[in-house]
Amino acid sequence: MIKNRSLRVLQCVLIAMLLLATVMFMPACQPQTAESAPDTPAVTADEYNKLRTKWQTALVGDPTYDTNDPDIAAKITSTTKGASSAWSSLIKEPTRKALWSDLSQWPTKSSDITGSYNRLKNMAIAFNTKGSSLYGNTALAADIMSALDWMHQNVYNETISKEYDNWWDWEIGSPQALNDIAVLMYDSLSASQKANYINAVDHFVPDPTIKTQNHTTVETGANRADKALVVMIRGILDKTGEKLAQGRDALSQIFPYVTSGDGFYADGSFIQHSNVPYTVGYGQVLLIDMARILELLSGSSWDVKDPNVENIYSWVIDSYQPIIYKGAAMDMVAGRKISRQAEPDHTSGRSIITTIARLAQFAPSTQASAFKSIVKAWVQQDRTFTNYYTGMTINELLQLKAIMKDDTISPSNELIKNQVFSNMDRVIHLRPGFAFGLSLFSDRISAFESGNGENLQGWWTGLGMTYLYNNDLAQYSSNFWPTVNMYRLPGTTTDGTGSGTPTAWKLYPNTSNWVGGSSLNGLYGIAGMDFSLTKVTGSSLQGKKSWFLFGDSIVALGADITSKDDSSVETIVEIRKLNAKGDNLLTVNGVAKPIEHGWSEEMSRVQWAHLVGSVPGSDIGYYFPEGANVHALRESRTGAWKNVNNGGSTTPVSNYFLSLALEHGVKPANATYSYVLLPNKDAAATADYASHPDMAILENSSEAQAVKNTSLNAVGVNFWSDASKTLRDNGASLITSDKKSSVTMLETPDEIDLAVSDPTQSNTGAINLEIYRSSSEGLSLDPAISVTQYSPTIKLTVNVSGSLGKTFTAKIKKATETN
Repeated sequence: MIKNRSLRVLQCVLIAMLLLATVMFMPACQPQTAESAPDTPAVTADEYNKLRTKWQTALVGDPTYDTNDPDIAAKITSTTKGASSAWSSLIKEPTRKALWSDLSQWPTKSSDITGSYNRLKNMAIAFNTKGSSLYGNTALAADIMSALDWMHQNVYNETISKEYDNWWDWEIGSPQALNDIAVLMYDSLSASQKANYINAVDHFVPDPTIKTQNHTTVETGANRADKALVVMIRGILDKTGEKLAQGRDALSQIFPYVTSGDGFYADGSFIQHSNVPYTVGYGQVLLIDMARILELLSGSSWDVKDPNVENIYSWVIDSYQPIIYKGAAMDMVAGRKISRQAEPDHTSGRSIITTIARLAQFAPSTQASAFKSIVKAWVQQDRTFTNYYTGMTINELLQLKAIMKDDTISPSNELIKNQVFSNMDRVIHLRPGFAFGLSLFSDRISAFESGNGENLQGWWTGLGMTYLYNNDLAQYSSNFWPTVNMYRLPGTTTDGTGSGTPTAWKLYPNTSNWVGGSSLNGLYGIAGMDFSLTKVTGSSLQGKKSWFLFGDSIVALGADITSKDDSSVETIVEIRKLNAKGDNLLTVNGVAKPIEHGWSEEMSRVQWAHLVGSVPGSDIGYYFPEGANVHALRESRTGAWKNVNNGGSTTPVSNYFLSLALEHGVKPANATYSYVLLPNKDAAATADYASHPDMAILENSSEAQAVKNTSLNAVGVNFWSDASKTLRDNGASLITSDKKSSVTMLETPDEIDLAVSDPTQSNTGAINLEIYRSSSEGLSLDPAISVTQYSPTIKLTVNVSGSLGKTFTAKIKKATETN
């Protein structure tokens, strides 16, 4: 017996040693998958309760907040008012067919389902908001419970076999709201009620990685994050660790940078729906979801350990900081969202800013410090809100106010940057006092997106539209989109085509792939677009357009503008929303023009023009280097949001506009244009620039478009053909390229800085350049660039295969000149 006992002891020791070895040699970081980490032995019911409380705090704020704070008090008042209105209009009869009379179309209109849950959520928020007269109101709770049961029995449950109308309501909108209500009313719900609501959510969102009604469609980007969050909150509600892990692990597909399709790109681009720029909108939702999820799971057994999660902090700097100007999120990356009356650029910007403030609560210290400084600057600069905190949740309000009150946090300086987002055909140029944006399209990127009855007049928004942001902070707000002439947008070369309702979700591509540009040292750059409207409006209009972004001026060139149709063609230099009276003064060649509404004039031999801004710091100068015939128009325009979005108001709204256009006539052949935008210059400075311009057009043809900035000694050239082409400066050879390319060059007495890209993104080989200068050595070369000759000219080969439009740079030392 002693011998057997010793044998058993030995067996136990061996088993223990084996288990210890297994633990010691287990990989330190295993992939987070639902199979590998469904739950953790250390997880207790208390941890689920803590997560639920944490989510409730995100929804209604920590109950220790000061109700005497005027901003918090105002939020409590608005919350109570909204909930009281919803409660008083709630249909309570047992025989009811809907919860609210204006949301009674739910049998065919899925948004009424989401709308009903959202109203119940607002009521539940008031029930949980300390300081509200509805706080803890048992009658309110009873009506919420009854309404939830009615929704489960009649509208949203596990027995419904087919989703109808919009899948988003079934798989994202409604389950998100239902989950939030269940968290807020958790202590009032019976076990059977909790089970019912969880079963409904499981039915419509069993797996966050795929669409429920179409299992072959893999969820990406914002939609995937939304559904992951649905699954996580559902897991918290019934303490199911597998569901928390399933939701968390679904995020791992989102974190890495992509090289095609939906998601964030290394160059700062964000794409949704395969070919639509959506940094604002879907990208915004994704960032919000990531911040909420990371804040929720931080420090828990389901903390996100995927190493790629760190990319989120880079998204803020590379994707969001460049496209937010003084609190406004640029509409050129907002897709259909520009047509939503309740979501203008500053409202979208504020949503992103509060999210970055949330990220700063748990980001690594270096990023957190930078985020707080950026946030503080944007909030201080944005003067479009009567009260910036209105509309925020109490939790968001508290986080943001803490940053604004912290004297140790200094606001960041205005960003000075030039950036080509080659994967979404967008370009920005930022300088103190202004931001310039370019919205382009290619065979890769759609001209615009319409769908769900939204963006019904977006035809020209991606066809070379230019945006100029300055101190006129409300330029693209205050009913801009329903009142501007959507067929004459600034920067576009237009024939006014594009009628009828756009086809929902259709790709509207360019026939050309030459769209993009090159950026040098993140400070200077050029952009170009070879365009055809064949697949957008059906028009035969085509041409080549370039923009040269050096310092505080923007040079625009157009060439090869051709059309076979009977429509008149024009290039819109400017269409600017004016002040409330519409009397901003326009001066042309030193002569003040009439301020009467309806004034128009065909002006010949225009050298320069100047428009007084609506506020200080928003003047704009215009220079026409070749002299130009300019058509000017001052007009009042009236429209309604319903015209651009089926969900918009039918109430008429009006704005005054002034436009400047270069007319090319009917059926132009190889027409050209040139003009220069001079942000923030007054009339005197504009006139002086016209007399002493620091730019020269080196070429404006179907083969190349090139400009030299004499102050910087910088040259930009877009080569349009796969053929050897030499650019000349005053007759002397300067740059030769043998392929389609974009080249920016900055020359000092000692060095040459060079930036090169393949905007076509189709070159599987190399671009060969010859610079007609002599060099002694290369100081720094991108690995893709090789110098094959330094003297008597510099010859370079740039390997652009698979580069996705990326800019490659080189710094080359010039040879010392000898007498």
